[in-house]
Amino acid sequence: MASFVKSLDNKHLLEVGMEGFYGDSIPERKSVNPGYQVGTYFISNHLINEIDFATIHAYTDQW
Repeated sequence: MASFVKSLDNKHLLEVGMEGFYGDSIPERKSVNPGYQVGTYFISNHLINEIDFATIHAYTDQW
């Protein structure tokens, strides 16, 4: 999808649109978000050439 958008507008900035967290897929990182049984590959998903930036949301009052 990112390649398609860039083919239409190569100056359009793209972001994946996920907050991302680790889960059972990366057991050594599971302690980063305790309580979640699944996760996403935040870093890998943002290594796509057409992706321009990443964002995070920190809700420290809830942690």
